Amino acid sequence: MIITPTSSFPILDCISNIRSGITVKMVVAPATRGSSVWFASRNLSRSLNPRLQHHRLYCSHPQPLQLNQQSLRPSLISSANRRILPAAGLVTRRHLSTKNWIKPHGHHYGWNTDITDSTSPIHFSKDQPSELLVTDRAWLRDACTCSQCVDPSSGQKRFASTEVHVNPAISKVDVTKAGNLLVHWKDDFLTHNTHVSTYPASLWLNHVKALAQKVSPIPWDRRTMEKVSPYVNFKAFMEDGDEHRQAMIALILYGLVFLRDVPQHEDTVKAVAAKIGGLQETLWGSTWSVKSKPNAENIAYTHGYLGPHQDLLYLQNCPRIQILHCLMNSCSGGESIYCDGYHIEQDFRQQRPDMTRVLRERLITYHYDKGGHFEQFSRPALAGRNTWWSPHFQKPVQPDALTEPGRQQWLQWHEAASQLKFAFESANNLYKIKMSPGELAIFDNHRILHGRLPFNISSGERWLQGAYVDNASYQTLLNSLGLYEASE
Repeated sequence: MIITPTSSFPILDCISNIRSGITVKMVVAPATRGSSVWFASRNLSRSLNPRLQHHRLYCSHPQPLQLNQQSLRPSLISSANRRILPAAGLVTRRHLSTKNWIKPHGHHYGWNTDITDSTSPIHFSKDQPSELLVTDRAWLRDACTCSQCVDPSSGQKRFASTEVHVNPAISKVDVTKAGNLLVHWKDDFLTHNTHVSTYPASLWLNHVKALAQKVSPIPWDRRTMEKVSPYVNFKAFMEDGDEHRQAMIALILYGLVFLRDVPQHEDTVKAVAAKIGGLQETLWGSTWSVKSKPNAENIAYTHGYLGPHQDLLYLQNCPRIQILHCLMNSCSGGESIYCDGYHIEQDFRQQRPDMTRVLRERLITYHYDKGGHFEQFSRPALAGRNTWWSPHFQKPVQPDALTEPGRQQWLQWHEAASQLKFAFESANNLYKIKMSPGELAIFDNHRILHGRLPFNISSGERWLQGAYVDNASYQTLLNSLGLYEASE
């Protein structure tokens, strides 16, 4: 039935005379002059009369969805020449009819598909044309999480994606009171009957989070870090909200983030590690205390100067993220120092290409041999944009060839490594901070070199609690946040 409103036959009169069995395909006429009357499924607050309620048609006056793609717009049939014309301004929708939008009551989004055409995708829009999303039917069927599709006990899928038919048929589409989408799959491949899937609107509303965001690290020197000052509130970081995500982005950008107002408990580092990945157990345990003590088994447990270095390079799987939580720091001295290995490598490569080549070619063997533990691994000082530097844990006898060429290679390396060490310890590259109790540092051990200035143990106490996060769990966490670090 084609209804055209005129001055003598207004649109509301047209609608009020709808009878059972008659479908309103579209109503558009010049007489409307840009006014917008929008019909949709159970989505509007005021009905015109009980007959319309019976047919689940309602009326409202918000602006209709304006779709960029003309082929996706509702269409009308011109009574003059039966041509299909794009609808403009006025959109009508019939409950669950083909090629029409369904929109949950009280929500500003909706879905559209042609249920008679198995190749028709499902479109989703949230008010603005730029937010139009397209979901393939097979992809959506594959994404069902009901107990028939995903085993409740194991949380694993009961079928392979390849088992889903390319163009699955749909018999019905509906929306729940909660604003989610219900799809009735006809002759389903899994159940061999009608299969009903419920999809939360968040699948579309949060689609931006599902898109991987490439984050490119920013090399920094002392002045840059002093301006950036990447401090985050502990409570906000732990709540898995925007602050946590921004902190993880900052960790990729700068390799270094600080938390403030951190509870002063030894186990707090475990809770923080859980928000970054998973604790990496090492020969030092799952967590460890950095305190000065006599006859220390680790140079970190002394009170002398500790130059910029990276931890546990004698392990093939050396920790990716390190956490240091300040519990006490009442002594004089003991400032923490940090420098950016990415910045040092980039500058060194540009200024000293010949030395860079030497540092990339010769391997340094790192080891730990104490207390019944023996660990050893070899790395070059420079590898890609990474630096690997931990002088105190170098094996005293390095595997150099005891020949004249071997001697020459070592001399070249020694000269280059001396320049690299000078760059690490340059005041322009060192970010220095005296951590206070309740502050916590998170840094990328594959990128950031850390150390400390000497401190006076007779003037007070200095206690940092530490933990490591392995690379695999850290990468998994970034993936779950839709983040990944850009390669060179």
